[in-house]
This record gives sequence, C-alpha cells and structure tokens, in this order.
Amino acid sequence: MPLYEYRCDKCGQQFESYRRLSDEKEEEMCPACGGRAVKMGISLFSAKGNTPFGGGSSCGGGRRSPFS
Repeated sequence: MPLYEYRCDKCGQQFESYRRLSDEKEEEMCPACGGRAVKMGISLFSAKGNTPFGGGSSCGGGRRSPFS
C-alpha cells in the first residue's frame, strides 16, 4: 500500500496517508480542519540505523554496500 503526501487546500497542513491503489481517486480530507487535500505525490523515506553501512538491516553479514 503506497504512502502518499497531501497538502490541505484550506489550511496548508501537510500530511501522509496510506491508500490502496483502488482508493487512489477518492478524495482525502485534512485531519486538522476537514478541508479538501491535494495529493502531492508518493512519499519517499529512508531507514537509518546503527550499522556501519548506514541502514538498519542485518542482511549482508560483514559486506559493505555497493551504494556507499
């Protein structure tokens, strides 16, 4: 289920909401004021952890990431 970013037309509040692809065309309402929200796009996120590789995964054993 994608996580979408929205901005309220009425109060300007920005928020995120999980939506099913089948519900994508339904209007989202602002949780702060109840106004109509405009979809800004799919939310991007990054995971941070305490590993030397920069991520929180335990996969890969002692190998370094090729993306570092």
